[in-house]
Amino acid sequence: MDVGAVLGWIGGYLATMAGIFLLYAPVLILVLCLLMTAGILQLLAWPFIALFRKLRRKPEPPSDGSWLLR
Repeated sequence: MDVGAVLGWIGGYLATMAGIFLLYAPVLILVLCLLMTAGILQLLAWPFIALFRKLRRKPEPPSDGSWLLR
């Protein structure tokens, strides 16, 4: 194989990789946008989640032993 053939193979591989990247670029952009949207929504919901957890927490029993003396 001469230098031209090797350069042709390398060019073909690079063109194929670029074509595949361009073919799947919309999917990659969509996935990145969905991940960013999920992260932003989770940050916006964080105070409400903390509030619900605080409201659902059961009251703790008294920690002193004075009820044993009654």
